[in-house]
Amino acid sequence: MIRRSPAVVPAATVPFDGRGAALLVCTASALVLVPRYPAPAVAAAIVMGAVLAAHIRSRPDGFVPAALLRSPAFVASTLLACALATSYFTLLFTIPQLLRERTEWSTAAIGVGQLVALLIGSALSLVLAAAAVRIGRSRVLAVLIAVGALAPLTAVMTPWAPLLLVAATLAVFATTGGQATLAVYATAAAPESQRPTTIGLFNLCYQLGGAFGPAIAALIVLG
Repeated sequence: MIRRSPAVVPAATVPFDGRGAALLVCTASALVLVPRYPAPAVAAAIVMGAVLAAHIRSRPDGFVPAALLRSPAFVASTLLACALATSYFTLLFTIPQLLRERTEWSTAAIGVGQLVALLIGSALSLVLAAAAVRIGRSRVLAVLIAVGALAPLTAVMTPWAPLLLVAATLAVFATTGGQATLAVYATAAAPESQRPTTIGLFNLCYQLGGAFGPAIAALIVLG
């Protein structure tokens, strides 16, 4: 058995890009603070982004691979995931306050209503993820973009307060279905060796939306 086993050649390892990781963390941290402290956070994000871009040019195979940033599929998938997450988390924290202002519902009724809306949206996102291969990428993207845009528009424009729960359903459907399908599209665009990094960067962009959303909701509710 040992004689017949193929020789295993150890994979070449690339030294960990600690500087690239630190620059990415600093850039992401600055972006998270933009809704709270717009002027200084934007300035810091621009500076750190420029330094990170220079580092990527000098080390294209580092913590943030340059090849990924040149991939339209990766960039489009991650940006869309971030936008959908931002919209969802904004509505998640804004809709209860809007229902409290526009209806006479109790706190318990608002909580139960939103819970049911989120459960329905989550169930529908599972259906989308299961049918994504059969539907095709272009149609999945069209559904995500359309539903993702319809959710905040419904919340802003509806004259009937209960439709806010429909907006919550649409938002969770878009962001959960988007995370499941867009992650596949993003990683499929990367070489096999870069797929762990790809999914990590994709999830970072999604989590940025999770940071932007509550901050924007706080500005809306408290402002």
